[in-house]
Amino acid sequence: MGQIDLSQVAITAANQKIHSLAADGQDIEIVNPDARHNIGVGLVVDNPVTVRVRGSAGYFCGGLSDGARFEIEHNAGWAVGDNIYNGTVVVGGNAGAIPGVAIRGAEIVVRGNMGSRAGQVMKAGTLCCGGNAAFMAGYMMYGGRIIILGDAAAKVGQDMSAGEIFVGGKIESLGNDTMIVDMDAQERDEIREFLDRFELKFDGDFTKVVNAGKKLRYAKAEPRHRPQPFFVSSKSSNYWNPKVQEDIWIKGEVGRYRIRGYGASKPVPHLNDIAFARDISTISPDPEELKDINLKTTVGGRFGAKPISLSMPVMIAPMSFGALSRKVKIALARASRLSGISENTGEGGMLDEQRAEADQLIFQCLSGRLGWNVKDMQRADAIEIYISQGAKPGLGGQLMAKKVTPELAAIRGIPVGIDLRSPSRHPDVLGADDLVIKLQEFREATFHKVPIGIKMGAGRVNDDIKIAYKDGFDFVELDGLQGSTGAASTEVLENVGIPTLAAVQEAIDGLREIDAGDDMDLVMMGGLKDGVDIVKMLALGASCTSVGTAAIIAGGCIACMQCHVGTCPVGIATQDPEHEARYDLDKQAMNMHRYFESLRWQIAAITRALGHDDVHKVGRGDLVALTPEAADITGLPYRPEHKTDHRPLTGLELLDRKAG
Repeated sequence: MGQIDLSQVAITAANQKIHSLAADGQDIEIVNPDARHNIGVGLVVDNPVTVRVRGSAGYFCGGLSDGARFEIEHNAGWAVGDNIYNGTVVVGGNAGAIPGVAIRGAEIVVRGNMGSRAGQVMKAGTLCCGGNAAFMAGYMMYGGRIIILGDAAAKVGQDMSAGEIFVGGKIESLGNDTMIVDMDAQERDEIREFLDRFELKFDGDFTKVVNAGKKLRYAKAEPRHRPQPFFVSSKSSNYWNPKVQEDIWIKGEVGRYRIRGYGASKPVPHLNDIAFARDISTISPDPEELKDINLKTTVGGRFGAKPISLSMPVMIAPMSFGALSRKVKIALARASRLSGISENTGEGGMLDEQRAEADQLIFQCLSGRLGWNVKDMQRADAIEIYISQGAKPGLGGQLMAKKVTPELAAIRGIPVGIDLRSPSRHPDVLGADDLVIKLQEFREATFHKVPIGIKMGAGRVNDDIKIAYKDGFDFVELDGLQGSTGAASTEVLENVGIPTLAAVQEAIDGLREIDAGDDMDLVMMGGLKDGVDIVKMLALGASCTSVGTAAIIAGGCIACMQCHVGTCPVGIATQDPEHEARYDLDKQAMNMHRYFESLRWQIAAITRALGHDDVHKVGRGDLVALTPEAADITGLPYRPEHKTDHRPLTGLELLDRKAG
């Protein structure tokens, strides 16, 4: 048995030694743990090994692991056994909040009491408490089993979707959409066998709590469109226009907020409201354009991890398998490889084919930990913690039941056919201090080898960007109001969040206020459509950009607005096999690749026209504002005459010049 003294060794070095000893098949003893965080994080073993903690452990002990057994002599802090796939954790004393959060098959035993929200968003496995459980045990659990030998505080099973909770003592109150049902003899025998195996004594009987099934789906599906004509008397009105009428009519039909995909449709200040200070309308084709202009970009090298290396300052925005079909995710990955840029998994987990096609793949972690696991973390090129997105800042994702197929449910670890609504916040992040510890856990699980970023919807950007910088993220993806989504409330899409143009300025201002350097890369997204937008965004202060909607339009999207319904006629935003069969993966991957190559030429041509040989030399001096609003937002000089005298070429005009 190997021994590690945490009074003498830093946690990163200790975890490296744990991995090394476990690889040799040795058990490990941790002495003087002193409630240190992240003990044993990221341990993946094929042969059983035991890590014995002689004392108390801090946050995330044994988290993001697979196959090992952890024995904690005394108490454990928050989120013990976080997101374990297989393996065992035994806590000799009490456990803090959210023990067993997001587990996917592990067995976790807390011999004493456990804190609030035990087993939150767990998918499979068993969490057992020998004492009492604090409020909301089983909060938003998607599957698995919780056994509580003592009493359970308020709101047991709050918003659970599946799984079972067995309580041996008193239940203060049941959570939303739960009910008590009878146990059968087989369940009693299985629980007795489990308790005997862990030497837990219990002589009473259990109350079984399950989901009541009344709120797993919306009561009424939203119709595709209004099946009757609009009022002739107002069909040309700007106020009672067809869009407004349809919105009112559908709300009357379904009795709730509307859900749709894509992004905000109302006009807001955007990059079209600024122009280049220099007249670039006389750009002429140059066969050496790409050779002479440096477009290479790196993202995420702030703390020594291997950065994402891009052939140009463009990434593919996070879009999930779920919102998009399997074929489209593979096509995006292939296009990213062909164009030398990066792909992002979004919240739906990592596909093996996606990993094989993409040279550089960012793995995204959301609040529901859907499809999240340590093995995919360790084969990603970067990790991204999702806080929110521009289309729905402050909210989690939504995926309607028609898209939650058996395959997708298995990857995400959720029941089939539910209207999936992800939590609005991470279970283990209640503030900036928690976020620091979560970031460190991810670094430990990936051996400090890959960049860790954060994705934020544009809300309180000035404050959020400061937190991201001070907490130590390698990069930020900031998504403006014009960013799109697979499904969200129309009210949120149109009325929450701030425009991308304002978001980048608030981010730059916020970093300047704390005298931050330029070491944390700022990746801007939200309605970017061509190389003109990209160069403007870089000139405003972004390090890189990310495109989503434009990429899938290049790959065949016809904007039919059926993203949330799952009946996309071209096979993009669907999980229906018949619809997906219409999608020509090989053809559309090449179309997306050609679109990215058009961005490359536009960026290079504009950079040269502005008098630079490196795209990262463009700056605010290259821009003017065309409207008073844009001038006020950005602080750029107001030059309305540039609307006609120095009108920037559109992306199509640039391509026409190249072709000519």
